[in-house]
Amino acid sequence: MSPIVEIDNISKCFGSTRVLEGVSFTVRKGSVVAIIGQSGSGKSTALRCIDRLETVDSGHIKVCGHDVTGPGLDLHQLRRDVGIVFQSYNLFPHLTVLQNIMLAPRLVQKARKPQAHETAMAVLNQVGLADKADHYPSQLSGGQQQRVAHAQLVQQLAAPRALRRQINEIGHGGCH
Repeated sequence: MSPIVEIDNISKCFGSTRVLEGVSFTVRKGSVVAIIGQSGSGKSTALRCIDRLETVDSGHIKVCGHDVTGPGLDLHQLRRDVGIVFQSYNLFPHLTVLQNIMLAPRLVQKARKPQAHETAMAVLNQVGLADKADHYPSQLSGGQQQRVAHAQLVQQLAAPRALRRQINEIGHGGCH
């Protein structure tokens, strides 16, 4: 299978602190990969570079056909094709679960409210949280917040069928 993520010799510094140095790996479609390391070892920074939330100092990144480190990157298209769920989940505390899930599709993909609502409810149903649509993040457990974040990602992806199956498994696998 062809690679969907190619990281080649990337390096990243924050001031005088070198966070990533010579990092290389490839992820093929259908693979499951874990990035493991000590706190502060650069795991989140590597993920942020993949989605161009951070820029690398050197090296090359290609994700889903996007040359992330090259000139002329269409960030809007990259963000439509690539989504990352971080450990803090990044849910807006002042928005309900449903509003959190509908936000990016409405702003980024220009989805109409009824379409975004229908899809959001479908993914909430898949992760077993349809009954929590009108709750705020503070009213959910950590596991439920994680499933909302996964539902956000599914909602945002342009072709989410395969990931929806994986999320469905998470939703019924005891992650409450």
